[in-house]
Amino acid sequence: MKSKGLKKIVFIFLFVFFVIIVFQTRIFQLKPKANITKLQDKELIELASKALESKDVPVGAILLYSNSIIGSGYNTVRRDTNISGHAEINAINDAVKKIGMEQFKALDRDKLILVSTFEPCEMCKGAILHYDIRKTYFMKDKSPMHWNKKQLKFLRYEWYKRKIRGEQKQDSLFQLHPEYPGRKYEYF
Repeated sequence: MKSKGLKKIVFIFLFVFFVIIVFQTRIFQLKPKANITKLQDKELIELASKALESKDVPVGAILLYSNSIIGSGYNTVRRDTNISGHAEINAINDAVKKIGMEQFKALDRDKLILVSTFEPCEMCKGAILHYDIRKTYFMKDKSPMHWNKKQLKFLRYEWYKRKIRGEQKQDSLFQLHPEYPGRKYEYF
């Protein structure tokens, strides 16, 4: 009798887990669509078209602050032989180069929006989260199957990652940094 109850609990847990994985990246569909200006739309398409010149995936991105473009980018992975050459990361880099890191960090995050022609990948989402860009808009979304595959890869990464000895060595390196505040180092 206990076996049937345990099987039900495991089944319910797995079902809930599956539903969470499948639908976590679809929350945007519950919200109304965002609007951008015709000029911003045109800029995005022009940027994405530039990526085609080097046979990169045609994705363009702009970073808006108070509805003004402060950074722009397009995919340059093939052109530059740079795996981080995604449109969204290039747009963030462009903004930081234009206004400087300190001024970028001081921007009001509620007025900062990243807009892309294609839903950002995990690497780009990491940069978006790391630099506290709270609003992201995109024209075309990735399929739920894409995100399910990525979620499985994420779980595999978590399973196989391991810590190695040397924590004190890294702490010593942090302490050498000129901005080290004497507490745990933060990367922003």
